[in-house]
Amino acid sequence: MYNNTMLDKFKRHMTDETVGIEMLYNNKSFANTEFVESADIKLYNENCAEFDIEEVQILTEIDFDRINTYLIPQHYKDIDVDDYVKQLVPLTTTLDTKSVGLARVDMELAEYRSRNLYPVLKVLIYIIETMRKNNLVWGIGRGSSIASYVLYLLGVHKVNSIKYNLDINEFLK
Repeated sequence: MYNNTMLDKFKRHMTDETVGIEMLYNNKSFANTEFVESADIKLYNENCAEFDIEEVQILTEIDFDRINTYLIPQHYKDIDVDDYVKQLVPLTTTLDTKSVGLARVDMELAEYRSRNLYPVLKVLIYIIETMRKNNLVWGIGRGSSIASYVLYLLGVHKVNSIKYNLDINEFLK
């Protein structure tokens, strides 16, 4: 509706003071509208009490907790991703193959952690387990996601990236 909306790095819709002014002129509510933090927005909020009007909501990275935005059962939010994934490394392989798998898992999990993607892994664990429980079928995998051994272990796709020597960097570009 308003042309100056933007997405922040978490893909949330944010607006700026230009949109806020347009909303005021058009008598639109600020309810459920998030604004980019700026000096003008802060000044507006400081004056709201004097004029008995509602302050606008300012959300910053500190306010945003990615995992709590997903509507998944609490035990999936609390899951220890490292332990969960490491338990999925096949036990029926040779000791050498198992150590290669664990090394790859450690390396990939470090990459996921550095990119703050553990919440996404938790959601994927929930989705895959839900699909299995309900006998739902999904694809064998496509695109760069097949380069992730962790996603293979979780069951997101069926391509063993170690077997085919696929580089995780193809997925995490």
